[in-house]
Amino acid sequence: MSKLTKKDKLNIYKEWTIENKRSTYLSKKYGIGSVSIKYLVSLIHRHGMDILDKPHTYYSAQFKLEAINRVLVNHEAAYSVSLELGLKSQGMLINWIRSCKENGYNVVIKRKGRRTREQRAREIEERKRRIASPEFKAYCRECIYKK
Repeated sequence: MSKLTKKDKLNIYKEWTIENKRSTYLSKKYGIGSVSIKYLVSLIHRHGMDILDKPHTYYSAQFKLEAINRVLVNHEAAYSVSLELGLKSQGMLINWIRSCKENGYNVVIKRKGRRTREQRAREIEERKRRIASPEFKAYCRECIYKK
């Protein structure tokens, strides 16, 4: 949803609530997915218009861990947890969970700034090797069956 301006987001919310336009129409009009439209409307409905004024937010490792545990341990839906926490998109929490699983169930705080192409290529190759390793698969199975 980052490609939408605040004005666009307000228009989407007004069209949804007042004019009863639905996600298929709005997604074609604004060029984003219908799931993102529904999430945006639910987010504004739950937290009010002030949620759109919220600047870029830094999330601590403790905050991320609590959110991830709500989904993985307490078996809450990622969508509802994202909404309740006021995250800009539900994909943020999904990415945190994926990253946590890839790093042996440890929360990783990324450094700010852009990485070079070589660094990104090395990280991708390392991630593929780590996920494909039999040790990682055994560790994941062990963690899942402990619940």
